[in-house]
Amino acid sequence: MPTKNLILPVLLLSLISCTPAVEPPAAESPAAAQPSALTQKFDATLDAIYENDAPGVTVMISREGEQLYSGVRGMADLELGVAMAPEHILKIGSVTKQLTAAAILKLAEQNQLSVNDAVGTILPDFHEPELTIHQLLNHTSGLPSYTDNSEYMMGNGIRADVTAAEIIALTSDLPLHFIPGEDWRYSNSGYVVLGAVIEELSGKSWHAFIDEQLLQPLQLQKTGYFHAAEIVPGRVPGYMFEDGFINAPYISMTQPHAAGAFSATATELDRWQRALHGGEVLSEQSYQQMIDASSGLNDYAYGVGVSTLQGHSMISHGGGIHGFNAYALWLPETQLSVVVLSNRMAPGMGAGETAMRLAGIALDQPFPIEKATVDVPPELHDAIIGTYRVDEQTSRVIFSRDNSLYSKRGDGQAFALRYVGDDQFVYTDSLTYFEVLRDANGAVEGLNFYPADQNMPDYSEKISEEVQVRQAITLDDAQIARLVGDYQLQPGFVISIRHTDAGITAQATNQSAFLVEASSPAVLFSEQFGIVMEFELPEQGAATQLNLLQGGQNLPAPRIEDKEDE
Repeated sequence: MPTKNLILPVLLLSLISCTPAVEPPAAESPAAAQPSALTQKFDATLDAIYENDAPGVTVMISREGEQLYSGVRGMADLELGVAMAPEHILKIGSVTKQLTAAAILKLAEQNQLSVNDAVGTILPDFHEPELTIHQLLNHTSGLPSYTDNSEYMMGNGIRADVTAAEIIALTSDLPLHFIPGEDWRYSNSGYVVLGAVIEELSGKSWHAFIDEQLLQPLQLQKTGYFHAAEIVPGRVPGYMFEDGFINAPYISMTQPHAAGAFSATATELDRWQRALHGGEVLSEQSYQQMIDASSGLNDYAYGVGVSTLQGHSMISHGGGIHGFNAYALWLPETQLSVVVLSNRMAPGMGAGETAMRLAGIALDQPFPIEKATVDVPPELHDAIIGTYRVDEQTSRVIFSRDNSLYSKRGDGQAFALRYVGDDQFVYTDSLTYFEVLRDANGAVEGLNFYPADQNMPDYSEKISEEVQVRQAITLDDAQIARLVGDYQLQPGFVISIRHTDAGITAQATNQSAFLVEASSPAVLFSEQFGIVMEFELPEQGAATQLNLLQGGQNLPAPRIEDKEDE
């Protein structure tokens, strides 16, 4: 269940090797060499992503109903020194949504509801009664998501057991983001409401209904609601990264509810995918409803995204929740299923890109990241440097530092580039790559960016040979003293600026401090995390406000009394 992070440098993602991968039995046929070659490629990919002494990953890949690969890497439990194993159970976060959506469609098959029903006809006390089941399923309701409330998500409230009604009430006094049906915005609150609908119509808890109607018929014994108090053999803890791995903070699984409270093994989630897309769960009519993303507002259908991978149709969903990262994808044309479950949230390549990378290998259409690095021709190195227009508000710069090329979008993080030949550049921890476009005279005129899950490139036109990158300057003690203080972004969520022996630091509530640099007496920034803080300075004395620029947002944070003085 993704949460919105306003200043969270720690919640990125990474991965690499420990327990040997489990290979499928060798077939007694001349074709046996090909699965073995594939296994070696899958193994090499996981070895390149996951450290053997860090939190790890469990992977299951099948094609046309047959296991193609089962592999694990890294540790299931750092404190006990237990390596990851295929039978281990991990939280799957928002991958839960596809089971919730399937349960709603099952109720429709039982004539208990229609996806066009207004929610108020089922839940009379719901504060937005005109919203439809359809709009909640595909995130076109405009309903605010409670996980966007950083004060709530970072406070102690997330540890408490709650009901669906209590979660829904968290945003009941907020207006809709837009007129329902006219735009798209991901909302975990919407899926909590769907969970409440299931409970109202079935007379059972939402997860008990899913277990009875969907999981038990498929004999999925290790998939289901994460009961924190129960002793569950094979269930592993999750980890987050803050200058090293730490235990993930506790969250009551009543909080994510039907938006993300399930756990599973990779093997069983693969079985679920094959059953769902193979006609074992829903009628053909219901299934087609579930994967219909024809609204044109987004590629999201009912609990699944519908996009492409290397030119192939892809149905998928990811999940992230307090120390866990998951991704499940299905390619209908080849009946390829890839499931990646990880017990880590850390810098680097996450479960989604790992899954797509493995799928590319299985398709024999590997992403350019698999290519070997070659030297950048000197003329290309010089010609590509410059500023490129992304859209009317945003630009990207390609610049050189220590003879290496970097890409930086706006004030975001700078990423190192790797050249793989044929005018193609890749990123270290991303499947996104770009190709250099030239005019008739061979001069660089733009870049075509290829995100992993889309066929059409995003074009950036070169608009200048010049590059503007924030340069760090040194502030004196008096200048720093004007910035030092506490700035409230939201009630209960404060950004603290401090002057330490190591330098100037910034620290958000319940997060680790990190070093920042100055580009002027009124601007601090972290290139590593893509954060800029602009301070409002009066003629004399301390700054009165900090404006946080991150991810295209400009968020004001007025100065408050120093915590030490409260």
